[in-house]
Amino acid sequence: MPHRFDVLTMGRSSIDLYAHQIGVPITSVTSFDAYVGGCPTNIAVGVRRLGLRSALLTAVGDDQVGDFVLSFLEREDVDVSATPRKRGKRTSAVVLTIQPPDRFPLTFYREGCADRELSREDVDRAPLADSAIVVLTGTGLSHEPSRAATMHAAERARAAGSRVVIDLDYRGDQWRSREEYESQVLRLVSHAHLAIGTEDELTAATDDQGRSAAGAGRLLASGPDAFVLKRGGEGARVYERGKAPVDVAPFRIEVLNVLGAGDAFAAGLLYGLRRGWTLACAARVGNATGAIIVTRHGCANFMPTWPEVEAFVASHGGWACEPAA
Repeated sequence: MPHRFDVLTMGRSSIDLYAHQIGVPITSVTSFDAYVGGCPTNIAVGVRRLGLRSALLTAVGDDQVGDFVLSFLEREDVDVSATPRKRGKRTSAVVLTIQPPDRFPLTFYREGCADRELSREDVDRAPLADSAIVVLTGTGLSHEPSRAATMHAAERARAAGSRVVIDLDYRGDQWRSREEYESQVLRLVSHAHLAIGTEDELTAATDDQGRSAAGAGRLLASGPDAFVLKRGGEGARVYERGKAPVDVAPFRIEVLNVLGAGDAFAAGLLYGLRRGWTLACAARVGNATGAIIVTRHGCANFMPTWPEVEAFVASHGGWACEPAA
């Protein structure tokens, strides 16, 4: 029986206020552009624009910022029918500045935010069993009750036969300590089929001290069949249990803004997986979607469509792998 959704993501959402002026510090910014953000929210929009059916389980406040977030997602045709509004809580916000080539400061406003209040009951009302892939994130574990809800979602999705994907999504300022993050995210990853993360996130999750192979080995030993290391301008590296690592080539572009690149990568990766492509070829799709987004001002609002991805790849030397038609 086919699934109603290709991908369901769960976790944080926010209004993202991007500095309109580029290349200046916050003290020189005079205006902001308002977008929608949050790792699982960005991924849900990204896969929908590529042509998959997506759902999002987040929570927003009973406020006008919640109206802003939900209105955008509804226009994008992301299913938010299971997303609750938490009375007395506020929708999360992020302020970001863009100072290429290597400074992209951001400030989170998440005290008392709605998505931290996601509960096990919210999970039970969400269409996890109707979703082929369920994506959960590390930040969902930072506070209760969303920590218990995220673990419950992993267990329910796995039991229902969905493919469970964990984005390590480490935000140090959301945690009391790195050690707490490590212990919690490894518990979550034990339910996963696949994990995704950067070098810094892998170090935080496994205390590997920058030794990718050792960290990936520890992560795989905790449960998942594979781990995909996001390497930014160096592309990606795929670790599968019992196999040698595979490096996946990047696309060379001029970077405007790296914020959201990892979420765009995840969207492309999930698209390739849902199409039945190899993990390495799916990661090549992720490299393409990530490369496109770093040339744009924001993330969710700027996610590429599949025709845009095909045109981009054709102009940058082709796939270097063999995706199915």
